[in-house]
Amino acid sequence: MPSTIRIIENEQDSIQLATQLANDLKRNDIITFSGDLGAGKTFLCREIIKNLCGQQTQVISPTFNLLQTYDYKNYLIYHFDLYRLKHPSEIYELGIEEALSGHICLIEWPELIEDLLPQDAIHVNIEIISNTRRTITIKKGSL
Repeated sequence: MPSTIRIIENEQDSIQLATQLANDLKRNDIITFSGDLGAGKTFLCREIIKNLCGQQTQVISPTFNLLQTYDYKNYLIYHFDLYRLKHPSEIYELGIEEALSGHICLIEWPELIEDLLPQDAIHVNIEIISNTRRTITIKKGSL
């Protein structure tokens, strides 16, 4: 799959992208989110989860506890934030093996566990252009 590059002008554009990503997700899909602090990784994850689970869903950032799960259909959505991980082995304590088999995974800061990710993972990289503008690159394969 070739890379797709989009320029996001504002929050509404980000919501539309998240809706599009959510509509394409299916069981066993893994999407990673990379980019600088404040780029919008958690915002996109939150909007994807709300699209799948309902707008009323309380989506809590997993920054401090590293993982949040949400019920969706007959499986779960795993939302990982790996920013505070120090060593790749720590991911096993969070149940990554179960998460990668039969669920949907949204993984922020995936660089530390790149070797664990399947070849068909979808990678979203967010680059800050200005306060509201972002360049979003979406590709399938390795980081």
